[in-house]
Amino acid sequence: MTRLLIVHYAGDYREADRLRRAEGREIYYGHGYVLDSLEQMRAAHGEVGFLCSLAPAHWEQLPNGVTVIGANANPDRNPAAVIALIERFAPTHLIVNGPMLPLIRWGLANRVRLGVVLADSFANPYYRWIRFRALPRLLNDPRVSLVANHGVNAARALVKLGVAADKVMAWDFPHPRTPFQYPVKSNRGPAPHNLIYVGSISAKKGVGDLIRAVELLDGRRDVRLKIVGVGQTDRFARLTQRLGLADRVTFLGLVPNNAIPAMMHQADAVIVPSRHSFPEGLPLTLYEGLASRTPVIASDHPMFEGHLVDGRSAIIFRAGQPLDLADAIDRLFVDAALYARVSAGAEAAWQRMQVPLKWGEMIDRWVYDQPSDRDWLAGHTLAASGVTP
Repeated sequence: MTRLLIVHYAGDYREADRLRRAEGREIYYGHGYVLDSLEQMRAAHGEVGFLCSLAPAHWEQLPNGVTVIGANANPDRNPAAVIALIERFAPTHLIVNGPMLPLIRWGLANRVRLGVVLADSFANPYYRWIRFRALPRLLNDPRVSLVANHGVNAARALVKLGVAADKVMAWDFPHPRTPFQYPVKSNRGPAPHNLIYVGSISAKKGVGDLIRAVELLDGRRDVRLKIVGVGQTDRFARLTQRLGLADRVTFLGLVPNNAIPAMMHQADAVIVPSRHSFPEGLPLTLYEGLASRTPVIASDHPMFEGHLVDGRSAIIFRAGQPLDLADAIDRLFVDAALYARVSAGAEAAWQRMQVPLKWGEMIDRWVYDQPSDRDWLAGHTLAASGVTP
């Protein structure tokens, strides 16, 4: 009997399922899709479990029969606690969702059918050469029969790291929200101009750079910033106070994902300020920003390369440079023609970012493992797709 276990670093799918059943909403995009995919896999294959390492400790079966598990443990610092739960589930098929080396090694040592699905860029030298220097050797092991990363650039990054191109695939979630749902925004509107950031709140995500850019615009451009998400909120709230920006920067905390498109569309600019040190795969907020038709101002993070064209589908600034970000914001709002052109260009950028291989079907085919499934998956590798590193 098939026993499929998928191990995540963070998240809490017990809570995601509760919210969806009780209130019909999801906080993070993709949770509903993942839950539906897990239900379908259970019906097709047998037992299915989803283990979230950092989630509060629990072991429960959802109404759809999927087992959800929380380890309340950091898999990098305390892999033994996570591995103990993996052993309790006794998987025949194990997918490690993230570069969690001890868990990959456990899968290899215990001869389960093993896949590794990532959403990491490995652009940061620390990630490439120190923390994950052993990753290519592990992923190139023939016993790892599924290797995928979120988005084409992230998949390329794995090949540059040393993983064989005929193993690596680029995956994505479906994206039902599209730029076709909104008209082009030809008017940037009067000041104050409203900016929105959606994502985790941390320095590596560029939140501090964005707040400092708002300060640098003082006396030059009247802007208001809404920050949606959780993380180091207290730290950056103190920064706004220290800079005298409490009346211009608002922290909204978690907002249901179904409210995000309207918030982005109503804003005057969507900011995606990730520093190169943040191991982005391809942030879902970038898809949603483009789909909203509100012009996107994004950093030059390597994972955005080839998707966004400066002055055509986004305004690009040098990551980690608040002054450059402030100049980018000013540049967008000073030029009405540029504003309309970037809004119109969102459609082409959104199209360029689309990846045909979807998470649910990829895992489903991998579990089925018939000759036609193996051929289908092989046809989606970078080598077969003609995508060069």
